Amino acid sequence: MENTHEPIIDKEVFNKVQKMVIAQNYNRNEKKHHFLLDGLLICYECKHKIGVKTRKNGKLDMVCNNYRRNSKLRLCTSHGFSYEILEKTVLQYIKSLFLAIDSKKIELNIKNNRTKQDYGKMLKQLQIEINIIKNNIDKMYVDKLNNKISEEMYERLFNKLIAEVNQKEKEYNELKNKKENARQDDTKEIEKIVKEFLKLEKPTPEIMKVIINKIEIHQDKQVDILFNFKKMQIASKSHGKNL
Repeated sequence: MENTHEPIIDKEVFNKVQKMVIAQNYNRNEKKHHFLLDGLLICYECKHKIGVKTRKNGKLDMVCNNYRRNSKLRLCTSHGFSYEILEKTVLQYIKSLFLAIDSKKIELNIKNNRTKQDYGKMLKQLQIEINIIKNNIDKMYVDKLNNKISEEMYERLFNKLIAEVNQKEKEYNELKNKKENARQDDTKEIEKIVKEFLKLEKPTPEIMKVIINKIEIHQDKQVDILFNFKKMQIASKSHGKNL
């Protein structure tokens, strides 16, 4: 049963290790050749996996598995081009992106995209402002009862303050909805992966699966790289590259 006692290993670390174990098990199958981007290549048009095959001259080509199995049915096209060029281009792009992140040239949209914590602070401040206005309405009502302000003055101020409360409550509800859809702040996690990747002389399939969610290959040879990190998906969700 889950969550019945304190874990020996942090849950986030455990999940990350499990992901890498899955990646390792994937590469321990009966395939004769293993490639850096194994399991990440997806056909953009039909959403099936794209495989890598070796030609007689030793060159590596890609082919949509749906097309390979059902070529006579014309369910898709081959999406075939050089795997070596793709791998080289993907590595160059990721390295240049990570170098920019590491040197702080790219700020991972920290300033442009609020986190759940940011929205929490804004909601707290709005609630304080709403409470202050409501307290002022209560005090103003007492002043009216004590004949400190006229009925006319009370009505005018009351309508004004109620309008302010309604506006701020509307803003509060809108912010609350935005908070539900806001990303978590994973800046430190991204920077850690970036530094680990840049230290490697030769990246492994395991680290590529930690970094990349999938690589979509279009029929016209455009390539979209979708990362596993929310902020990087915002910053570089579709890296359109025609090869």
